Amino acid sequence: MDRGDYLDGLRRAYLGELGGAAFARAFGNRDRTPGGRESCALMERLETATARVVEPLMEARPSRDAINKAERRGAAQADRLATWTAFIDHTAHRLDGHVDAFVRLRDAAPAADRPALDLLVGHEIALQRFGTAGLTGDADPNEPLRAAIAAAERHLSAQA
Repeated sequence: MDRGDYLDGLRRAYLGELGGAAFARAFGNRDRTPGGRESCALMERLETATARVVEPLMEARPSRDAINKAERRGAAQADRLATWTAFIDHTAHRLDGHVDAFVRLRDAAPAADRPALDLLVGHEIALQRFGTAGLTGDADPNEPLRAAIAAAERHLSAQA
């Protein structure tokens, strides 16, 4: 992966995180149980924190139009995954492509960027674990989200 491809991957990841936050916000604003609203709020917080982790690695922030488009795409995805069951199934079973793309991005990164990109990979795995825990009826499916948020916030604090 050359430098241009790497920077493009960072841009896509950043916009994807902003879109993920918009998805969680839109999905959580529906008529959900208190537990569902909490999960969506945590997911939004995780996606936002992960975007903040990735943002300093980019040479230029995407345009407002690109950000708006990513957020609209995220909100539209919330319409397509209309049920809680579809949402949980998606997070448990359909994120492998994102994990793989983030691993490739991390592996191509300069050494200084890898800690941030470890968090990018880890946040996607946390979303998968959340989905799996939701499918299996885990008493606290939100724990992977909380742990990933804490890791991102520690990283951001250390960078400040």
